[in-house]
Amino acid sequence: MATNKYFNLYNQKQEQSLVQSLVEEAVKIHGIDAIYIPRKQKKLDLIFNEDVLKHFDDFYPIEVYIKNVQAFEGDQDIFSKFGLDIKNQITFSVSRSSFNKILGRDFVRPREGDLIYLQMSTATAIYEITFVKEDAVFFNLGEFYIYDLQCEQFTFANEDVKTGIEEIDDIASRAESLLSIKLGTGAGTFSVGEVVYQGESVLGADAKATIVEIMDAKTIKVKDMFGEFTFDRGPLKGRNAQYTLLVDTDGANIENDISGSNNTLKENADSIIDFTEHNPFSEEDF
Repeated sequence: MATNKYFNLYNQKQEQSLVQSLVEEAVKIHGIDAIYIPRKQKKLDLIFNEDVLKHFDDFYPIEVYIKNVQAFEGDQDIFSKFGLDIKNQITFSVSRSSFNKILGRDFVRPREGDLIYLQMSTATAIYEITFVKEDAVFFNLGEFYIYDLQCEQFTFANEDVKTGIEEIDDIASRAESLLSIKLGTGAGTFSVGEVVYQGESVLGADAKATIVEIMDAKTIKVKDMFGEFTFDRGPLKGRNAQYTLLVDTDGANIENDISGSNNTLKENADSIIDFTEHNPFSEEDF
């Protein structure tokens, strides 16, 4: 026997469109405004299918509904031997029609690895989409109407974030690993944003970094370090300045990390491992 054709609405586009409109309106009423930040690939590893130089320089305003009703999910805050690890998880619901209107020209659906910026009192943070659940409400009247975005508070690893929104870029900047370099004798003036290096040139540098802050005439803060700045590599050079170093940077602790102890680890490791050996796993020096 067939189902009653007068009550079977699973193929009725008008009913599906009505439900989609109601879902979109409900999210607009009960949701909050957020910023969707898509990731862009810069250097894709074709073997592991991951980008080691992810950057975020675009954004889209979008409304989301928070499904968590009591608190963050997940492991939340864990203090381990590696420091404080924040594992706050949150689930956002996004209307499919809203997403298609705003991002449909560039993306088929929300993507894992994209970011969502949420500004709401103490919950203000940047969250990374870890999983997109496309069938959260299963075939209501024969169609899907929302995406559930399972997210986790984003842990920065020197990603390039330049959206143009001051609040978002500041969060990314504060999360970056910064290093203070003390300068000795020299001449000229460094400027914020320029690349400083040791070596013959920027392209062939033994060590280089980008200046993010000039503390005083003899101290600068840098990020995006490549190599180690040491005495035996000559002066620290920039566009219009060069100075000697007062301290090797491998003896400094990374800033913005309350549990940073790389200096202590280095001192203790020197008493255990001979780093001058070319092949520590061989009985002979090959």
